[in-house]
Amino acid sequence: MMLTVIVPTYNRLNYLEMALASLLRHGEIDILVVDDGSTDKTKEYLAKVVQTDHRIRVIHQENGGVTKARITGLDNLLPNTEFVTFLDDDDVSPEESLKTQLAFLKADPDLDLTYGNLLMVEDIDPKTLQPVADTRRAEYKGIHLSCAILRRRLIDKVGTFDPDLIQAEDTDYLLRIFETAPHIRDTDTICLYHRRHPGNMTKRLEESRRSFALAILKSIKRKKQSSDIRMIKPAFDIKHIGTMDFF
Repeated sequence: MMLTVIVPTYNRLNYLEMALASLLRHGEIDILVVDDGSTDKTKEYLAKVVQTDHRIRVIHQENGGVTKARITGLDNLLPNTEFVTFLDDDDVSPEESLKTQLAFLKADPDLDLTYGNLLMVEDIDPKTLQPVADTRRAEYKGIHLSCAILRRRLIDKVGTFDPDLIQAEDTDYLLRIFETAPHIRDTDTICLYHRRHPGNMTKRLEESRRSFALAILKSIKRKKQSSDIRMIKPAFDIKHIGTMDFF
């Protein structure tokens, strides 16, 4: 029962090293890094890591954006990949999180996906791969691909990412998943340390809001076109927040 973790990356070598280190703690998994035409030292770094650990695979492509990188990832799943999740190159996968979520999927063959929480933080210790003690943080259940582990059959049913979306492609994808009325195990597992920093795409608020609104609009149109669509989703909620301007 192989799990593939798709990691799109572009010019974030300083963060990518931590992201991969956090994944390598999870045992025998398939880590697929899609290098979207990085121009820093990412290519050289990845050439070394694939020689030192068989769990890491790398695909290089011309820069086309995160959506195309995610599409490439789905197009290159292993034949024996049964479960799929994602990790952004600037985030960290908490220890034991994948094991905890996978246990639910392995115990219940009817389960289509698990969905947990994320912890938004500003600073992560590069040695412990844990949020530093005094960093601002907020735990919540939000729309994020790394909070979900998807069964392969669900991906085969939903298809790939919408290539017309430059941002919010993950929102659109999850909405399309929820519109299939999947069997979800909604958990309180912290599945992601989501790092906030000046380079976050979602910091470009105007563009981000426009893309998010487009993804919502696409979902509304699909539901209008088909009365058979019944959305089943996790209970999105903010459990704790330190300061309201953190988002």
